Amino acid sequence: MAAVFTEGSDSGCLSGQKNCVNRTVDDTSQLYDFLPKKKLRRIDHLSRMALLAAGKALEDTDPELINKDDTGIIMATGFGALQTTFDFLDSYIEKGDKLASPTHFSNSVHNAAAAHISIGYGITGPNLTVSQFDMSFISALITAKAWLETGAVKAVLLGTSDAFCDVLGYCIDRFTSQKGTKEYSFGEGAAFFMLTRDVKNTKYGYFEDIHIGNYECDDLNIPNESLLILSPSATSICNDKFISFLKNNNKTFVREHLFSPTDSSLDAIFATNLLQKVCYIKIGQGGEYGKMMLSPSV
Repeated sequence: MAAVFTEGSDSGCLSGQKNCVNRTVDDTSQLYDFLPKKKLRRIDHLSRMALLAAGKALEDTDPELINKDDTGIIMATGFGALQTTFDFLDSYIEKGDKLASPTHFSNSVHNAAAAHISIGYGITGPNLTVSQFDMSFISALITAKAWLETGAVKAVLLGTSDAFCDVLGYCIDRFTSQKGTKEYSFGEGAAFFMLTRDVKNTKYGYFEDIHIGNYECDDLNIPNESLLILSPSATSICNDKFISFLKNNNKTFVREHLFSPTDSSLDAIFATNLLQKVCYIKIGQGGEYGKMMLSPSV
């Protein structure tokens, strides 16, 4: 298990903007400890974050427990490589279709990061990328659970990566109603987990329940003894109706306005240090929510 993130912030303003979203920028220089520089020359920032977090997760795993031919990769991303996509579009507009950057194009597709991980670390099992905005990480967890339960693989290297870009900062600042009420930031980063069905020998804990539903139709079934952590949507504000739905639970902890569709993966890592059962709710849109129950090592 590993995460790559920073807590500092820089201005994410476009020229002429007064109210600007703060941003965090990750340093991926440690990646050279895992892979040679010549293999990283044409790899963009989003994939570099994913490669570094995946490398740390593999380093933290007992190699005798993992067969790379029987290990799957699932990559979750809410927005994908936005900056690389815009760079490709700029090259297309400036130079035309025949001279547009092939490097930017190949890195702009959502499954590029998962492919780089497979090639870089020699993991040859099934490879999948999931993109479902706020539900990306929890949807990927559900898929990993299915792979493990059906015996498709014996282990899953599951992770997330989302990155900031100026256009995204502009959109958040321009279109969210949070502006002017509180400080808010877009957190970029990556987090990876090595998942197996071995609960007894787990080092950090285990996912007890994973679910995606609609709170207007479902019973959330939040255990009284668990700590409830609530995360707002990355694409819309944490709506008052959902807060009202949870108002009778005095254990609710609402995180600050950190805009990232896959921040739930980082929260899952932080939750392993709490040494208690955690119920994590990620809010989506239109009543959608994702829930994961994390229990500490027994």
